[in-house]
This record gives sequence, structure tokens and C-alpha cells, in this order.
Amino acid sequence: MSPARGEVALERGPLRDAIVVDWSAANIPTAGADSCWLAVGALDGQGPIRTENPRTRMETMTAIKRHLARSLERGRRVLVAIDVSFGLPAGTARVLGLEKGPGWKALWSRLEALGSDDERNVNNRFEVADQLNRHSGVRCFWGRPVAPSFDRFSSLSIKDVPVEGLAPNPLPRLRRCEQLAGPGVISNWMLVGKGAVGGQMLTCLPHLERLRTAGSVRVWPFEGLGDPGGEVVLAETWHGLFNWRAERDSLRDQAQVRGTLRALRHIGQPGRAALLDPPSVRAMSRSARSQIVGEEGWTLGVN
Repeated sequence: MSPARGEVALERGPLRDAIVVDWSAANIPTAGADSCWLAVGALDGQGPIRTENPRTRMETMTAIKRHLARSLERGRRVLVAIDVSFGLPAGTARVLGLEKGPGWKALWSRLEALGSDDERNVNNRFEVADQLNRHSGVRCFWGRPVAPSFDRFSSLSIKDVPVEGLAPNPLPRLRRCEQLAGPGVISNWMLVGKGAVGGQMLTCLPHLERLRTAGSVRVWPFEGLGDPGGEVVLAETWHGLFNWRAERDSLRDQAQVRGTLRALRHIGQPGRAALLDPPSVRAMSRSARSQIVGEEGWTLGVN
């Protein structure tokens, strides 16, 4: 079926609105610090930037879909920037024994099939990590709560130590973009501890996979360096790459999402185009670019 004329124009126009998301892997409904935050506003012009603080991930996705619908009804393409890693180091799909095809799609599909996350933030991320380790025979993910109820996850070590019966992880600790992002980047293999980001990835990607397959959504850079088209563009980001500290919000998480959106607005269309087509990626070998686009992904703001 050919797209309607308006849909073609919409997909070829610039990204005009943004939703910036600070994700949380909290196990209970929560607000304030260390919870989910959204900043919503226009990328063009000087309109208001509104923030929201949903108490659960399900509420967060409902809010995202609501704002997307409003923008698309007005014919405005939307950038959804989320502080969650969209991929893992090149070779992960092979090591984990995922299906053939682009590594990122295999990972997203498997996590969506295995993951559960309900209206109360109850999720099974440790079970998913344990299952991926056990089925692959490789100790990739590590870190689980120290409690008897988690002892059944014997393929998921409490600390970053060998596990009997599992081969050591042959994959690097960080992706290429993370190596270039600067200090403070934590490995996605780590699921517990201060700043652990692996749990955020395992809880977020199933939601994004369902969003991706439900409409005209493109995932950057997997579906093309530069602007990949589509009514909605999903991109991972890291708030630490943007100047958000001038924001006057009392909570750091709220200031980060508002400040990141303001920074994306401030650099204008040429600046955003440069972020979507980073020179550091273009300068890499064809093999490295293929691994980035096919499996690792990239962080918006790493140039």
C-alpha cells in the first residue's frame, strides 16, 4: 500500500518535536529521584518545555504514546531520546545464540519475548539475564540482589566473578560509543550497584520493541545514519553529554531531561543533523560502521 501524500511529506520534513526520557528500573511505583521523567517540547521555536514524572514504566510508555499522538496529529515528526543503551557490543547476538539477522533486532525481539513488566513495576529482568547466560553457556550479565529469593538464578553471579559451568564473557565491557563518551560510563553487563545501567536496558527495550513494531517508528542509527526517516525517531542518549546544569529544577533527573531537550533545541536543525551523522562514525572503517549500525548502536551526543 502506498503511503498517503501527507504521510510522505511528514516523513521527509524535519524533526520538530522531542520527548526526552530518563528511564528507571525501579521495582515499585515511585516518583521523584531515581524514577522515570519526561521532558516534552518543540525543537523549533521557543515554546515551553513541560516535564512529567510517571510513577511506573507502563505509565511512562502511556505518556510517550499520548504525546506522540498529539504531535503526529499536527503533522510534526518527533525525536524520542531515551537514556538507555539500545545495543550491546558487536558479537553479542552470536554469543547469546540469537536468531539470524541484524543483531540489534534479534536482541530487541528476544528481550520482548522473555521480559515482563506490569503496572506496579514488577519485572523479571534478573530472570531474563540468568536465562540468557544459561542458554548461551557464557557468563555475560552479572549482578543480582543478595537475598535467598534470588539464589535460584545460579547463572547470574552476585559479583563480577566466574561462574562454574559458564565460559567467561569474550565480549568487551563497553561499546565503541561508550569508549568515546568519556569517564563515568558503566557496562551494560552490570545489573546491580550504583549507576547500574544493564537493568534499565533489560526493562526498557521490550517496551521500545512494542512501540517500534506498532507504527512508523525508526530506530537510530540501526535504520540509517543521519535522519532515518519515519514519523518517530528513537535514539539513545546520555544526559551527561549535554549542558543541563543551568536548569533550576530542584531534582537532578528533572533538570537533566529539561536541559537535554533545551540543548537539542539550542543547536538548531544543522546541529541535530550533525548529531545524527557523527563524524567519528563516518571516520571508522567499513567493518566498524557495519557493526555499529547492525548491532552496537550509538549514543546521541557522542561525536
